[in-house]
Amino acid sequence: MLTTHVPQDWRALQRDVAQILRECGFEAETDKPVDLARGKAEVDVYAVENVRGRANTIYCECKLRKASVPQSVIHSFRTVVADGGANVGYVITSSAFQKGAFTAAELTNLRLVTWTEFQDEFESTWIEHHFRPQITNRLDELMTLIEPILPRAFDELGEEGRHNFLDVRARSLDLGALAMGYSTYMNLLGKDVGELPLRRAFEEMGKTTRLPDEILDADGFRDLLHVLLSAGEQAIAELRSALDPADPATPPSKN
Repeated sequence: MLTTHVPQDWRALQRDVAQILRECGFEAETDKPVDLARGKAEVDVYAVENVRGRANTIYCECKLRKASVPQSVIHSFRTVVADGGANVGYVITSSAFQKGAFTAAELTNLRLVTWTEFQDEFESTWIEHHFRPQITNRLDELMTLIEPILPRAFDELGEEGRHNFLDVRARSLDLGALAMGYSTYMNLLGKDVGELPLRRAFEEMGKTTRLPDEILDADGFRDLLHVLLSAGEQAIAELRSALDPADPATPPSKN
């Protein structure tokens, strides 16, 4: 799962669906007019992915409702997807689908999914295209500063400054190690991201950690990304300050 957040209205569901697709590498728009074989229609979310020069188009119909989605909705959307030439159409709901809806979608290029199932369908792509790159780009300095080789600026500190930096660094080790585990560097080695929440994994291994509770208890990878980036950038600021108290904004240099 990417997030435990549940959209509060259909507009929010549209925005969230489009945002996930953008973060997966698609160009996505909401309320997009499309040309059909006969006339026009407005698609809740229109997304295009270019793969090796080929364009894959997705139409999404977003239904935030308490009642199950009936087959009439599927029949109507099936026509839009077919006439518009989309590669696949998603009907995304916060509730469920009537039995007849699944029958109407058989042997078509429609996918009937709940909000959670939609997230699961795009989770691996989202992790590869957004989660890992964001962590690598924004927390690379943290990963560098927790490496065994100390930065050159450390040698220029006095005894008290060295003790302070090592203390700050010790508090940041678990955070930096986690960022490294989620980075694109680990992806190149074929390491997966594991499961959430992280607290369960630490408890099963019998290990203690200095990771904040909000990181340990995050149930969705998008939720985890938000708190990990915030904590990681705070740790970078503290490490910079410890290396150069007079100018915390100056990035430290490394041998």
